[in-house]
Amino acid sequence: MPTFVLAAVVAGAASAAFYASLLSGSLGALILAYLSQLPLFVVGLWLGFGPAAIAAGAGAIALAAAGGIAFALVYAVANAAPAVAVSYLAQLNRPAADGGTEWYPPGHLIGWLIGMAMAALLLMTLAFAGEPGGAEGLVRNFVETALRQLVPADQGADGLGAVATVVARFFPGVVADSWIVMVMANAVLAQGLLARFGRNRRPSPAMADIELPTWIMGATAVAAIGSFMPGLAGFIGGNLVLVAVLAFALAGLGVVHALVARSPSRTVALVATYTFLFIFGWPLVIVALLGAAEPWLNLRRRARGGSGT
Repeated sequence: MPTFVLAAVVAGAASAAFYASLLSGSLGALILAYLSQLPLFVVGLWLGFGPAAIAAGAGAIALAAAGGIAFALVYAVANAAPAVAVSYLAQLNRPAADGGTEWYPPGHLIGWLIGMAMAALLLMTLAFAGEPGGAEGLVRNFVETALRQLVPADQGADGLGAVATVVARFFPGVVADSWIVMVMANAVLAQGLLARFGRNRRPSPAMADIELPTWIMGATAVAAIGSFMPGLAGFIGGNLVLVAVLAFALAGLGVVHALVARSPSRTVALVATYTFLFIFGWPLVIVALLGAAEPWLNLRRRARGGSGT
């Protein structure tokens, strides 16, 4: 058996083992399942698309045997396929004008993840359009059922319906954002491990290089208009805007990295920024606004000594 095939099968088995921990029902299993993409990214960013696809297939087959076809299908769609796709896109490159290599931009990788999440949200709403209350009604019932299991029947049960209605309005967008963060976290961890041992194919992208594709701005504008409409349009629009906000937040953090890149206190400034965002949360909205305005402000270019025009 070729070495790359063996490495791919081992990675697929490790990924399946992490994900199969969900079958135990323990809280710690969520952490292992969260890292189920890591072995796939390690193979994909190291050996390429083919071995990554083999690893994903091996993982899906193992999970079908362990937990059934439906269990394996969820893994394949939500975990394996995105890891293989992002690994493939990350390896795309072309000769640069200066004789070096131009790699696929990190902002466009984020754009693909945003597009996948938006497409999944649209497909979900269409798939459940025939249900009572549509996709929003289905999500509301799910959230209310989950809340009733957490809250004792004699404590505030009457208000759970109202809480579920509010939460369900943006629940799909929150889930989509958490999925994007999961994919990115595993990709960054895998790239870091490979770079540590000198096995990475492409250089690790810099946060300051994140520039979002232009289509995200247009899609966000359409979604924002839809979010003010009643019914299904408002439900879809609001959740799509929530997904786009994450993209702009990442772009805004890229601007922050560019602004402090030449500062002697760069590390201190970045640690303070991320700590502030983690503790308070709401300043992330300001960072997202910064990322959305960057195409007009050109702060990144100015920080690098460009004209800003």
